[in-house]
Amino acid sequence: MTEDENNDLIARELGASEQRVRLRAILRLIREPQPELGPGILEALIGCLGSADKTVQRSAASALAAIAVKQPLVAPSLRRAVESGEPRMRWAATYTLGLVRGALELKVLPALIEALRNADGDVRWAASELVVRLGQEYPREVRRELLSLAAGGNANGCKMALYCLRDLRFADEEVRSQARRASVAAADHVRMAAISLLAHLADGSEQSADILLRCLEEDSHQGVRRAAASALGRLNHRSPRVLEALRRAVEHDGDPSLSRAARQALTRLERL
Repeated sequence: MTEDENNDLIARELGASEQRVRLRAILRLIREPQPELGPGILEALIGCLGSADKTVQRSAASALAAIAVKQPLVAPSLRRAVESGEPRMRWAATYTLGLVRGALELKVLPALIEALRNADGDVRWAASELVVRLGQEYPREVRRELLSLAAGGNANGCKMALYCLRDLRFADEEVRSQARRASVAAADHVRMAAISLLAHLADGSEQSADILLRCLEEDSHQGVRRAAASALGRLNHRSPRVLEALRRAVEHDGDPSLSRAARQALTRLERL
C-alpha cells in the first residue's frame, strides 16, 4: 500500500459511522505517528472532535495534542474549529488546545464561558480548569466575563462562574456583591457556590459575615446551612454575633451534621 493509499484509508476510517472503526484509526495514529499528517487526515481527525461519543472525542483530542507538538498546522486548525457552528465541536477544539502547551489564548474565552453553562458536568468542570488557567494570564478580561456569567439567568453558569472567581482569588466589592446576590438564588447549588466563594475570600469582613449568617439562620436547605457554618469558621470574623449564632447551631438537635460543622467552626474561631 502506498503512502497516499494509507492516508486515504486512515481518513476514511476516521470518518466512519461506526465508533469502533474511528477509535481504531485514532489509536493507530497515536501508536504509529505519521511523519506528516496529510490535510485529509487532519480534517477527519478534527471532525472526530464533534462526535457525540465521549470516547471518540477524548481519543481524538489526545491524538491531536500529541501530533501538535511536531506539526505546527494542528493548532491553527483547532482554532478554526473553535469557531464552528456546533457547540460540541467548539468545546472539544477548545479543550484540545488546552492540552497543547502554549496554545490556549484569549480568543477561546467565549467558548469556555459557553462550556461553563453546559448541561454536562464533565464539560463544565473541565472548562473551569481552563478558565482558571486563562484567568491567571488575562485576569481583567476573564474576571469581567465571569461576573457577567454569574449575573446571568443560567444556574449552572452562575455556579461555575462563582467557583472560578473563587479559584482565581478575585476578592473585591463587586465579587462580594455577586456572591450576596447568588446567596439568595433559587438553586441550592448556586447558594452553595456563593458560600464557598465567601469562605475562600477569608477577608474577615462584616458584609461577608452578614451573608453567611443569613444562610446559616434562614436558609431552608440543610446542606446550605452546614456550608455556611463551616464558612463562618474560615472567614476570620470573630464577632459576638457570629459566635452566638454558631453556639445556637451547635445545639441544633435536628441536624447532627450542622451541629458538628458549627462546633468545628467555633473551635477554629476561638483559636484566633
